[in-house]
Parts: sequence; C-alpha cells; structure tokens
Amino acid sequence: MKKYKKISITTIIMLLICGIFFSMTASAADKSDTNESGNNSSIETQINDLIENNKDTTPSVAVKVFNDEHDICSVIYGKSDIENNISADENTVYEWGSVSKVLIWTSVMQLYEKGKLDLNGDIKSYLPDGFLTKLSYDKPITMLDLMNHSAGFLNPYKEMETENLSELMTLENVLRDIEPGQAYPPGETTAYSNYGAALAGYIVERVSGMNYADYVKQNIFDRLKMEHTAIRPDLSDNEWVKEQRKKTHCYYTPENKMESLGECRRYIHIYPAGSACGTIGDMALFAKAFLSDSKSCPLFDNENTLSEMLSPSMYFADSKTPRFYHGLMGEKVGMLTMGHGGNTEGFTSLIQFDTKAKTGFVMMTNKQQDRVYQSELMKINYGSADLSGYSTDSFKKIDFSGQYNITGGTLENGCFRLYSFFNDKFEVSEQNGRFTGNLGVTEVKQISDNAVLFRLVTGAENLAFIRTDNSGEFAGFENDTFDFIKISDSEYYLGWVTLILMVTGLVFLLLMMIVHIVKLRKFKGLDSYSFKRTELFMNISAAAVFVGIALMFSLDMLDDTVRMILCIMVSVFCLLLLVMNIPVWIKKPKGSFNAVVLIETLCSIFVAAGVVYWRLFQFWGC
Repeated sequence: MKKYKKISITTIIMLLICGIFFSMTASAADKSDTNESGNNSSIETQINDLIENNKDTTPSVAVKVFNDEHDICSVIYGKSDIENNISADENTVYEWGSVSKVLIWTSVMQLYEKGKLDLNGDIKSYLPDGFLTKLSYDKPITMLDLMNHSAGFLNPYKEMETENLSELMTLENVLRDIEPGQAYPPGETTAYSNYGAALAGYIVERVSGMNYADYVKQNIFDRLKMEHTAIRPDLSDNEWVKEQRKKTHCYYTPENKMESLGECRRYIHIYPAGSACGTIGDMALFAKAFLSDSKSCPLFDNENTLSEMLSPSMYFADSKTPRFYHGLMGEKVGMLTMGHGGNTEGFTSLIQFDTKAKTGFVMMTNKQQDRVYQSELMKINYGSADLSGYSTDSFKKIDFSGQYNITGGTLENGCFRLYSFFNDKFEVSEQNGRFTGNLGVTEVKQISDNAVLFRLVTGAENLAFIRTDNSGEFAGFENDTFDFIKISDSEYYLGWVTLILMVTGLVFLLLMMIVHIVKLRKFKGLDSYSFKRTELFMNISAAAVFVGIALMFSLDMLDDTVRMILCIMVSVFCLLLLVMNIPVWIKKPKGSFNAVVLIETLCSIFVAAGVVYWRLFQFWGC
C-alpha cells in the first residue's frame, strides 16, 4: 500500500506492471514440473544472475521459492542498511505493503466458514448505524464487492498514513474520517481500493469481537507459527520485529542511482490494508499454507474453505478469464498462478503461487517501487507468457482513439471533479492504423474481439480486456485492478468548452475589476459613480470566486471544514455575481448601450455555468 494523491505516469506504469505476471500454458506447466522435481540449481542460478545484473540498483532483496513439501531455494542479497553496513539475512524485516490485504481476505474466509459472515450480504448489517454516509447508490455493497475491489469507492483524498506516531487514529475513527465518495454502482466496475480493504478489516473486528491485529495474531500468525511478523502500524504487537525494523533502511533509484530514504517510517491509519512487517521466512510460511491440501490447511477448519477461497470470485469482460480469487489477484494468461503485490514508501513485496503445480515464491526488497524483481521472478519460476489463447486471425477492429477515465482515482466527483479532468485521464490516439497511448503506454494493439495488448515504455506487455456497454458497443478496457472507461467525445469537448468559457469569464472580470478600481475616482460626484461602483462589486464577486477555486486546487489534502468553507464561498459569490448584474443594468445611464456591461453579464453566466458543471459547490461526497 502507498499513499495516493493523483494518478501519475509512475503509478500507471506500476499498476500495469502488476498485471504482467503472466502465468503460462504448456511452457509454464513444464517449468512448474521442473520445480517439483527438485532441480533447484537452475532456479537459484537464474535468481543470482538477475541480482548480479541489477546489483547497482538493489539495496537488498530476499527470495524464497518452494513447493508444498519443502523449500526449492532461498536467496538473500545485499544490505538492509547500506549507511551502517548491515547485511540482509533471514532476520531482516521488510514491510509487506498491500500483501497485507491477503491477511484480511483470509480472516474473512475464516469467519465465513464459521457462519458469521455472509459474502453476499449487505455489509451495512455488520457496521454501526450511519457508518457509511457518502454512498451514491442504493445497491448494497457485499463482502465479495470488497474482495473484488468493486464496491465503487474512490480513493480517499485525505492522508492514509502519517510520519507522526501520536497522530495515529483508531481504525473506526479513521474509516469515518476519510470515507471517500462512491463513483460506481457496486459490482459493476473495478477500482482498487485500500479503503474498501480496510473496511473489510474493520468488519472482521466487528464480527469477531476482537481487535483486528489480535484476531490476525491468534488465527493466522499463531496457527502458522509466524513468530517474526507484526501487523499493528507501530509494530507494538511484536517487540522483536519492532527492534529489527530499525535495522532496515529504504532506497529509491532515480536515473539508476541509489539514494537513501533513511529508516522511512510511516504509520498507516487504515493499517489492515498495508501494515504487516516481517521476515521472508514468515511470508513464505503464509504463502505455503495456500498450497496445502484442502483437508489439512492450517488456516481453515472446514476442508472446503480453502478450495472456495482459491476459486474465481470475479471474471474479466470475456466471462471466462478469472480476475479475482476472493481477494487474490489472478493471472490473465494460463490461469495457473494467483497472488498479490505490495508497495509502501520504501518497500516492494510479492507473494505468488501455482495451486495446480503446488509451487510458489515470495519476494521482499527495501527498494521503492521495484519493477525488475516482480516481473522477472515470474519468468524464472513460471516461464514466458503464451498469448496464443487470446489471439485470433480475424476480428472486428475497434477504434480505440479518445479519452478514458481511470477508475479508482482520488478526485473523480464532487468539487474536485475538475482536478481529475486533468490528472486521471488516459488518452489514445490513432496514426496510420496504430494506436498509441499516454501514461507510459506506447501502443494499444488489438489481438482479438475481446483482448488488447498494452505495450509499455519498459518494453513489457500487459493484456487487457475490452469492455462493452449494454448495447454491445465498445466502452473501455479492463486491466487487473482498475478499468479505463471511455468518455464520449461530446462529454469531453463539453468539459473543455465549459472550462475555457469559465476561465475566460473570470480573467475578463478580474481585468475589469482592476480597470474599475483605477477609474472609479474619476466618476465621483457624477451620476455614473453609483453605476461604476456597483459594477466593481460584481467584479469583486468574480475575484472571490477565482480565489476560492484557486485555493481549492492549491491546498494539499484539504480538511473537511476548509473544503466546505471554500465550496460555500465559491457558491455564494458566484450567486452574488449573477445577482449583481440586475442592479448594474438598472443603474446603467439611460439611453446608452454599454458593451462592457453586456460582456460582463455573459462572463458571469459563463462562470456560473462552469461552477455548476464542475460541481464546485459540492463539498459532500468527495
């Protein structure tokens, strides 16, 4: 898990790369068989070669490859703290990031098997009255919606983590405080949600009657003898881990140069979604549990629960390719592997396993947003992707050119909808029959009636599926954890026209305010003075609207009260701007035609239309 403010090129590339962990068909099965046969040296050699080729940008990395019976190989390389020359070893602790979510989904399935949770029931039945206040749809949100990231939530615009331990909030309070808007009907659109996952963790608390961290320790860590993993944001549930964490520093590699982030401690308010921290050995113990025989899985009491958790809970648009397995992310090619990746401020992790071949691996590194090990370890363990099952020789070609909303953004509705217009857009253009994109996508290539390949600036390829609307018309793309929803040309250009007219209107009215301030004294004692003064008041109202909008988009992570005040300010002065046109026309010297007043009136209308269209009055539901 990592804090999220707006969608950037790096974020998009990372999200796309998370979908590149292709599991294989025939060639992958052969490699899995090799793993099972115990040919460890080849895999270990390839991992060491990978590290050697990337050692200049690898502070440390830990990898374990295993099957359901024993470890195939274990590789630990580098320094957990370069500045103090501390080598990484089996006792080095790394942050799990979003891999922590698998603990949530495991807890949910444990309570489900006990009959305490209904995966298809309305989650409101497990929450206090009035808990969710910003829902936009009457359709109930189910636990499966949370597991499939299809509850429709936006990403919270508020900070989800802090550097100050004293600022940590309780799980219930923070979920109330940072509740995001709901942009999509439940079950219809995928938008990866840290908030939704943490909400599921809170439901575990409510249903079990235990603090979430205590529940996880008793029902997962203790069962698997994971003695070197903590889950609380301050790591207070495991003093050994808390002390070991001080020995791990974090690094990032801008332009392939290693730079230190220091200890890089951030405390996650919604901690179930990303606060786990521990050793590579403990993470491997957790992953191996999913390779157990259903009858002997230590995580569950009922022999059918594991197999149900590892069955598809959501499919892609082609209706045959699994997208999620009750919170675990499925691979789109071959369908042999599933797992979850994770990122925090200074760590990257991955858990991946093949339930058919009974093999898996885990990886941890103290490098920010690693791209190399996440993708290359998949190839080492499961071979190269085979896309033949998705490619066809003949298909109806689709025109992909246009603009797309990226689901799961922070600011897709309410008063920040305008901000999202600039930052959460994916654009595809066509030239000589070839489609190119922005945000790190160099080509969008159709390979069948329902599949496309995104080619990335990194050279990697990511398979995505084609969305259609109720009439069967092209409506966008589906990637692993988010969707690209096509915006109609009329909606897109209407947005630009409204924005340009609003900005033009504000600029003209601000210029006229300066002119009227300079010239007003010339009219003192004349009949025109009252008219010019009223005209100036209209311009001042426009200036207040401008200031309110400017503050709205320049202040980072607005407090609820500040946001509300600014929205009310913009609304009141926008209304005043319109109303002031009436006395201006009344006081206008008789018999004269004033072109400036006419233009000011039109500009006032443009500004008001922009405020309404972009919902700059809406401080709720954001």
